[in-house]
Amino acid sequence: MQISVIVEENIKEGQKDAFVAHMREMIRLTKEEDGCIAYDLYESIEGTGEIVLVELWESKEALDAHLQTDHFKELFPASEVFKAGPPKVRLFGIL
Repeated sequence: MQISVIVEENIKEGQKDAFVAHMREMIRLTKEEDGCIAYDLYESIEGTGEIVLVELWESKEALDAHLQTDHFKELFPASEVFKAGPPKVRLFGIL
């Protein structure tokens, strides 16, 4: 079953550009992983500053393997410096 992950980020005022620059390497490396269908950052077009990371994985196993990669273990925790609070993470299975 394909898995979608929606991560709603809460970025500190004035840190959006630095956060996006930091995440570019995570995005590049993750898109090279087996089982990754999509992995991209989005910003609300309504000007609210909301940022979400949208992921699509071939399976729960592929997502679990992603969470064990060196780049995830290094880059994801390092992004905390840009955040005003914890992200809201939701997982969905395709019907």
